[in-house]
Amino acid sequence: MTKKYQSIFILLGLYLIAILTGVFVFLYFSQVELILRLLIADVAATLVIWLFSLIVKNASAYDPYWSVIPPVMLILVFFHLQLSSSFPIYLMIAGLSVWSLRLTYNWAKNWEGFHEQDWRYKIMYQKSPKLFFLSNLFGIQLFPTLIVFIQLIGAINFMSVDPSLSVFTWIGFGIMIISAMIQLIADGQMRAFKERTKGQKLCIEEGLWKYSRHPNYFGEVMVWWGLYIIYFGSVMKLDLLIIAPVLMTSLFLFISIPWMEKKIIKTRPEYKSYQKRVSMLIPFFRKEENKEFQGNT
Repeated sequence: MTKKYQSIFILLGLYLIAILTGVFVFLYFSQVELILRLLIADVAATLVIWLFSLIVKNASAYDPYWSVIPPVMLILVFFHLQLSSSFPIYLMIAGLSVWSLRLTYNWAKNWEGFHEQDWRYKIMYQKSPKLFFLSNLFGIQLFPTLIVFIQLIGAINFMSVDPSLSVFTWIGFGIMIISAMIQLIADGQMRAFKERTKGQKLCIEEGLWKYSRHPNYFGEVMVWWGLYIIYFGSVMKLDLLIIAPVLMTSLFLFISIPWMEKKIIKTRPEYKSYQKRVSMLIPFFRKEENKEFQGNT
């Protein structure tokens, strides 16, 4: 067995412990309101991952948490509410599960083992090594946990009202599935491009990447808008939960993408030309078609 698969099996055991810890905490706080109980359980599970990341000295142990935990939480709510048969809820959980499986598969495909850590975490460590255990906890792990949890509040409320099937359910479900497929296609195109141009510092400008600099991130953002639309269909009014997909969109627009592109430009200055011609997030018509070059994000 390779070191990669040994590492993955260790992480599987870790995540099982984290999930069981979260379930135990959820059951322990039985007198607490549902949303708060889930939040406490979510944080408890995150702390398990954080402690393990300190032991192995690799904050990337948290990376699969983003995609693994959301469907687990919704399934926990499903059994807690003793829901027997609700097609709208089945659709919502199925849509989120398709996204979860695709993103987790992509992580497993690209991850090489505990010797590998996300480049962003390395930068954070270099800036303040003595305080990295705190930046790891709050910046790398708890912050994303809270961002994703906020996305799920609408889904939890949707499950709590015994929803009826509506056009919004189908629209939201369709957006989630299509968005997951966009991510799948974009990741496949990127993987094929990297394999074909191995050892070269090029920028991808083909397939979906010809019309969006980050089509995979676009798919990610749209999954959460799809989930919100499903919730919206059950209340038929704009409320504070609109902040959930807005926060997720802002996370990518103002943090993830600028940080990523700053790194790319350091090694591939031609990326600046790509930025001028291609939409940042939403796939759109190119500003110019007279310049042809390849690239790799």
